[in-house]
Amino acid sequence: MSGLVKPISPAKLMSWVAVMLLLGVAAGLAWQWLARPAEWEVRADGSIVLTEIAARDQFGVIVVFVLAGIIASLIWGFATTVALRDLGWRLTPLAILTTIAAAVIAWQVGLALGPVGPKEAVDPAVGDLLPSKLKIDSVAP
Repeated sequence: MSGLVKPISPAKLMSWVAVMLLLGVAAGLAWQWLARPAEWEVRADGSIVLTEIAARDQFGVIVVFVLAGIIASLIWGFATTVALRDLGWRLTPLAILTTIAAAVIAWQVGLALGPVGPKEAVDPAVGDLLPSKLKIDSVAP
């Protein structure tokens, strides 16, 4: 009968979930490594400013995050489609929940390992360029 779903061992299922969560860590590392956050410039009057040219880099950080997530999700999606095909329709909610969890992990890894931001700079000199923190805070450039 084609409508019946074959049982999958919990160990096999959890191992595939763990693979996606590890891909989330890898995506976070890739995001932290590949993203070019906007750089704030220290001026002679002591102010720290973000130039208009540098501001466009803020959206680039989001693009790199999304691309890292797409690549990790496609890798996991192709592999689990073959390995867990016996789950049938139940693979869809599993994929949604697992990729959301992996995205949160990637986001937190990038925040933890990325630059600290201009507010935390210690004794910046005039002309220094201070990178922004990695963040996901907008949906349009």
